[in-house]
Amino acid sequence: MNIHDAVAAISLEDAKRHAEEYFAPDPRFPGVGRFTGAHFESLGTEQNLPDQITASDLLAVGTLSVHVPTRATIAILGELAEDISGLLAQIPAETRIGELKDESSFNEHLGPGSPALALWDVLRRNADGESRWDVGPTIASKIMARKRPHLIPIEDSIVDRAIGRGRKNSWRLWWEALHVDQFLERRASEVREHIARPQLSTLRTLDIVLWKSGR
Repeated sequence: MNIHDAVAAISLEDAKRHAEEYFAPDPRFPGVGRFTGAHFESLGTEQNLPDQITASDLLAVGTLSVHVPTRATIAILGELAEDISGLLAQIPAETRIGELKDESSFNEHLGPGSPALALWDVLRRNADGESRWDVGPTIASKIMARKRPHLIPIEDSIVDRAIGRGRKNSWRLWWEALHVDQFLERRASEVREHIARPQLSTLRTLDIVLWKSGR
């Protein structure tokens, strides 16, 4: 199974239904979605600064059923904040993973030596042989997806199984699928239009559909 096949296996009507259900309100709690992840993009939008990770960003990550460890939170908002902002400033906010035209462009934005990979290492505390602080790939990807939703895919065990990711690099897997496959972009656009959320990135739209289907 690959990304194209996983998405194609879900009918357009089912994909629309999955997205509708994901963003449906919870009748028990006014103003709250049935799935808290529906608020990932919208929670604290006034504090979603393009080149800074704020407390609102880390709270938003919590809507996707993960918790940023307290020690990591303190450092991300404190002593590492300047380094993180410097790296984010080098990652264009509107760059879309599917628009990276070739291997050279992919490496520039997401490969070894790229600011994105450097930020990944800072968040995971991989650099310089430092001990990790329980920020795994899932948490790191969700933090980065909050800041660069068009470029960084979310890593999730349900979606990973659906697309057959295994041990493959998820950034490369999504790039290889999206930059050659107009079907995926078209399907995401159809779903976005149906739920009237034009601001939702292609990566996030497909992630929601695959996740809901995989559950």
